[in-house]
Formats: sequence, C-alpha cells, structure tokens
Amino acid sequence: MALKKADRDTVIDSALRLFREHGYHATSMADISEACGLLKGSIYHYFPGKKELAVAALDRVIAEGRERLFRPAANDNLPAEARLRRLADAVEGYFIGREGGCLMGNLALEVGDEIPEFGDRIRRYFAEWADALTLLLEERYGRARARELAEDMIARAQGAIMLMGITGDEEPLRRAGRDAVALLAAS
Repeated sequence: MALKKADRDTVIDSALRLFREHGYHATSMADISEACGLLKGSIYHYFPGKKELAVAALDRVIAEGRERLFRPAANDNLPAEARLRRLADAVEGYFIGREGGCLMGNLALEVGDEIPEFGDRIRRYFAEWADALTLLLEERYGRARARELAEDMIARAQGAIMLMGITGDEEPLRRAGRDAVALLAAS
C-alpha cells in the first residue's frame, strides 16, 4: 500500500499539536488518531509506534525552524541588525498564538535524555538557533561572547514562551526580541 503524504502529514501535524499541548507521555496514539480523523490502526501504516511518530514530529520542527527562523540569519545581503530583527520577528510569529508553546522546550523538560533520539534532536534544534544568533552577533562581540549572548537570548525567549502560555501575555516575548535587536542597534 502506497502511503499518502497528506495522511502522513496530517498524522504528524496532529501529533505535534497534541505533544505541544499535553506532552509526550500524556498523548496516546488513540488521541492522535482521534485528532487526525484516522483509525488508530491506520496510523501504524505510517509509524511503527508513538516514539517514531514523535521523532518525525521533532524532525519536522527542526526543518521548519531551520527554514523559517535560522537560515535567514545567514543571508548576508542584509546587515546583521536587519537579519536579527527578522529572526526576532520570525520567532514571535512562530510562537505567538501557538497553543502549547515550544515543543522542543516542552519535551526537553518532560523527557530530557530519557529518550536518546529526542535528546539528540532537541539539542540540535537549540544548537542551530544558537548558531544563527552567534553568526549575527560575533562581528560585534567576538565568537565566545556572541555565543554566551545567543544562549542568553534563547533562554529568555523560552522563558517568555512559557510565561505567554501561563499568562496569555505576548509582551515578554516581544520585549525579548526588541532587547535582542538592541544588541546590534547602531550606537
């Protein structure tokens, strides 16, 4: 039986949403099948189990992050400040209004290294984010300090995403983005 990409993508989309909103352990394959409108057994045509489905979901988030958030930072046709502003705007656009916050941050807290395939992917996602920010900051701050600032910016964004989920207030994430851009604002 040939797999339909649309059905496979629907399964991944539904799993992503549920993992973000409820966590990995609290989401069952039955929950995912109900959310995507497929019989539970149909999901097993695409994925042998929940772990493999979660790996595909994490890979999707990595690819989206790379394409929408991190890769534009390397576009040296624009000044670093403009690229950082675009990155901050893209982070806001990606997370504001997204129920459940950041899947990578949530899973890092929930499963950590309990599932090695998850830990590797979570680390890769955050490393790529830090690499993008470091690239933008290193000319002004040097490599080591730029990396520290990048990690601090990510930590602040993740905290703001968590607060947004708790309070519904988007402003902490918006402030984090403005303060990040200010690091490269012309003096």
